[in-house]
Amino acid sequence: MVADKAGIRRQSIYGRHFNSIEDIITTIHSIIDNEIAEKVKDAIANTATDPITYFSKEMLPLLYNRRDWLKVLYGTVIDDSWINFLQDKYTPIFRAYLEKVGNKSGFSNDFLSGLIVSQVIAILGNWLTSNTPEPASLFRKKFMRILNTSTFDLLTNS
Repeated sequence: MVADKAGIRRQSIYGRHFNSIEDIITTIHSIIDNEIAEKVKDAIANTATDPITYFSKEMLPLLYNRRDWLKVLYGTVIDDSWINFLQDKYTPIFRAYLEKVGNKSGFSNDFLSGLIVSQVIAILGNWLTSNTPEPASLFRKKFMRILNTSTFDLLTNS
């Protein structure tokens, strides 16, 4: 698809710009995620705001702006490493936050940060792969409600 859009042969992309499909995927990950990851790291390091609230206010609009690319990454088998990439990148950020503020949940920081990141990834994937994802300003309330409500309560009080 990249070659077709650029009006060049597929082999030209590999020969002149990338060594493999993995190189292309890594570049796409970086293009989509660098600004978001830096903002999340800054928020955890420099503010008293919890990362989920910050994420809902600042990151959802960025993700919504990239929804076409993200829909492909979340909703197809083109890139089976996308979810692992996100998990590997964001779990340490949330772990650092838990270490900074303390953790009284009874779960290890590793377990809890992995669980939170998995939940956020799943929610974002469902939002962004819908046929017409609602704008971030509207979705933000739902995002926060889902994360602030137990799975049991969501199931039994719907």
